[in-house]
Amino acid sequence: MNIKYTFFGLLLVISSIIKVSAQTDSSKQASNEPKLIVGIVIDHLRSDYFNKYSHLFSDGGFNKILQNGAFSSNTQYNYQYSQTGVDHATIFTGTPPAYHGIISHAWFDRISESAEASTYDKNYRKLGILDTVASKSPHKLLAPTLGDIMKLNNPNSRVIGVSLNNESAIYSAGHSADAAYWLDGVQGKFISSSYYQDTLFNWVNNFNATDLPNKYLSKPWVPKILEDNGNSTDIIKAKLKLTDHFYCDLKKDKKKIGYHALKNYPAGNLLVKDFAATTIINENLGKDDNCDLITINFSCLGNNHRKFSPYSDEMLDCITRLDQNIADLITFLDEQVGMENVLLFITSDQAAGFLPEDLEKQRIPNGYFSSYNAIALLKSYFNVIYGAGSWISGYDSQQIFLNRKLIEDKKLVLEDVQIKAAKFLVQFSGVSKAIPAHNFIETNYSHGVMNKIQRSFNHKRSGDVIIALEPGWVNQIKDERDLVAQYSQSRRVPLFFYGWKIKNQELNQQLDIEDIVPTLSTFLKITPPSGCMGNPIKGLVD
Repeated sequence: MNIKYTFFGLLLVISSIIKVSAQTDSSKQASNEPKLIVGIVIDHLRSDYFNKYSHLFSDGGFNKILQNGAFSSNTQYNYQYSQTGVDHATIFTGTPPAYHGIISHAWFDRISESAEASTYDKNYRKLGILDTVASKSPHKLLAPTLGDIMKLNNPNSRVIGVSLNNESAIYSAGHSADAAYWLDGVQGKFISSSYYQDTLFNWVNNFNATDLPNKYLSKPWVPKILEDNGNSTDIIKAKLKLTDHFYCDLKKDKKKIGYHALKNYPAGNLLVKDFAATTIINENLGKDDNCDLITINFSCLGNNHRKFSPYSDEMLDCITRLDQNIADLITFLDEQVGMENVLLFITSDQAAGFLPEDLEKQRIPNGYFSSYNAIALLKSYFNVIYGAGSWISGYDSQQIFLNRKLIEDKKLVLEDVQIKAAKFLVQFSGVSKAIPAHNFIETNYSHGVMNKIQRSFNHKRSGDVIIALEPGWVNQIKDERDLVAQYSQSRRVPLFFYGWKIKNQELNQQLDIEDIVPTLSTFLKITPPSGCMGNPIKGLVD
């Protein structure tokens, strides 16, 4: 593929664009159908930020969307365990984990008798770096996505996912995507998988050659007001904690965790924005009558959202910087495609919740649940009542996987062992419910917490006992794997629509995150993906 712009040429284009007004010309005529759908999912974004911080936002970002688009503060994930890859799969299939099959970042596979990441696929290789480790694909995603249906209806439509994380890029783009790109945390390059293409396109290699990750990691993260108006003395004072300004050393974090550090700071969103803009230009997205789809994943501090309170100075600075990223992207889209031809939606996955330390200050019940202690005691308990043996095959994301072969060899009844485990685990502080898996197989729960857990439960992939924690309790973090596997108990997220024919309104009714795909399918006049359980949102367009 011939590259149309060098990346630094693109920076000049973007720089010139943001100097002019971002207002869409009302005289422009919207196309009958959108030419480009831009789906933005922001990790850990909360609905209350847009009331609490709107006075700090720019005129061209979230406030522009609020004044000209549609907004819902009451869109919900109608299942129990909200997590990055899980939520992206739900957003873009319109169906819950029980049916699309992505129940967690990883789960214990009973056939291979090992835990595997949900995107792991040994049949493909990484593109963009020399690495002997197998690559990724969407093969474990059981339901088709919006992009899949768009490609079925029109093979000339282009579908591309962009993220720092492979799960977000892969599950939002789907099975039929032209490409999914994510950042390799070791070498600091955007890569893909041979599932999508044979070699990485030249424009991606050219972007990687600019070495932007190192540029963004070379500077400390300090409040934007200090970055814009401070001097070196002010920054040194912040570093020495002689002022109230925060200071985060990105170089130091890079030494610890490599380029994964970008995922935990606002600099990562800058990199994603740069790469997404480069993708739109070089892939000619939105340039003809074949509607294209690009999915973009931003983040509110990545794994650091467990370090900083949702209302902390660090989170506020991240949100205001993200607002500027959105403003720049809207201006860029208006210049490149015309917002009258672009349908933009923005939502969130796993909304940030308050830490036990925050709740403790207000005397709200809280705590950390140690899954490690619980499992260790459960193993000892089984050794006492059933005899010595490896009774637990695996644990992942509040799911206990029992050793079914050993249970069968001992001529025990699986359901009885599940019940024993559940009754034992529910005694731990912080555990609200411990439910044997056979409950979800034999009973259909129509409402309440049990219904939400059941919508997260997949018969073939979920564990033998499912644990639900009490409000205010979170899993104790022991290592990096725990950060990735965390679930959010905050299921309410914001939802924006902006651009092509969208009317300015506040959507006051309760919406389900699964409503996004059937709504977009209606706009495109195509049948929603099979398995889609949401309903089109009425009254969004003229």
